[in-house]
Amino acid sequence: MNKEVIKLAKLLRISEEVILNLEKKMEKISGQKGVVEKIVQENDRQVERVLKELRFRSLAPKEGKKGAKLLNPPTAEKVYQGLIDKVKKDDQNLFKHFHRPDFSTALGYRSLINATKELTNHLTGFYLKETKAKELLLLNPPKQIMANLGYGADVDKMLAQEDVFEIFCALRFVEDSRWLNDVFFKPYRDLTRDDFEEREIKVMALPERWTGIGQKFLGKKLHHMSHLKELGVVFVIPITKRAIGETLYLFFMTLHYTYEVDWHSRLFKKYSQENDFTKKMINALKVEVTGRPLPNKRKMSWRIVAKYLAKNDPNDPRLAEPHISPEAWHYTKAALAINQFAKRFPETGLAFWQGLDVVGEYFPVDNSKEENLISFDLFDNGISLLQQIGFESKYLYHQQEALWNEVFINYLGQGELDKIMMENLDKGYISL
Repeated sequence: MNKEVIKLAKLLRISEEVILNLEKKMEKISGQKGVVEKIVQENDRQVERVLKELRFRSLAPKEGKKGAKLLNPPTAEKVYQGLIDKVKKDDQNLFKHFHRPDFSTALGYRSLINATKELTNHLTGFYLKETKAKELLLLNPPKQIMANLGYGADVDKMLAQEDVFEIFCALRFVEDSRWLNDVFFKPYRDLTRDDFEEREIKVMALPERWTGIGQKFLGKKLHHMSHLKELGVVFVIPITKRAIGETLYLFFMTLHYTYEVDWHSRLFKKYSQENDFTKKMINALKVEVTGRPLPNKRKMSWRIVAKYLAKNDPNDPRLAEPHISPEAWHYTKAALAINQFAKRFPETGLAFWQGLDVVGEYFPVDNSKEENLISFDLFDNGISLLQQIGFESKYLYHQQEALWNEVFINYLGQGELDKIMMENLDKGYISL
């Protein structure tokens, strides 16, 4: 067994047998050989580049006085802190680039939102019509929203005076989730292709009033960024205080959500040609991952994991199987957009992160015989900085999922990854 197979299995935290079986079957399917070696060698090259740029010792063994190989790598804690310090610096650079925006106001997001729209080429897609959205609100008026906006039970007055997209955004953080699922979303089953139209994705900052309303209902659990896939909306709620890492987080998450909304637009348009359009659309909106065993062991089967399972359980057994991730794919597109931005604005320092979304490495833990896996990915480190969670609770899950996608891409290409996930999301797996 070669060292690259052992290394890739270790990075993915799976058995070598899984890699060997995958390599054997995927080589036969694709005709591509040496993929595992290529991925591991590129990982090692990127790790060396980062260590050099952050002024750490190389991982490459060096000759001692008597010819012995010496290796004295930096500790996991120091490498992690070096990456966090780099993220913090880049966040500050980005904050300056956007002219020190005031994120407590809707106006403060304008330059950041405009930059993301330009980077994504003002994407258009297949989204629910505004008139249909109004009908849904008339059918099941959102009582909490109406009460907090001072409309009482007068839904007609609310719709005459308020932005429908704004009200739809507020549904997610003001109304009760049980009411949303059991009542409001039920009429989605009756939607037809004619209820949708082609239009540009709407990226918006909600007016400041929603900050107080959101905190009233969710308190510290209020997540101030989200998206509505069926409506084609990415939205942010103004915040009362900007945290360290906030600017960078808003930047990459706005890009990520934009690409996620766009991908689902293409998915829903495909579904709209089929008899079970709304059933498939609703299932996609639920973001579920099948727990059924992968079929046909003679063929090469990949599970399609539509959300970050490791966020809830890093030991979920489905993570130990070959799998591909739409969620990680959307972020990879966001990372490519950030690379374009970095070339245009080198002073932001974001070029450092190019190619690192799939990169990880093990380093010795200080005062211990153990090793710890460090993600070199911007998303993982950016979230870790924003959450101020420290070394023990650091984020790892994006790098892992992006690396699984990278394995698939190296055999069959990005286009095939996108196509296979879209064609088989409802099934939850693909057998090649």
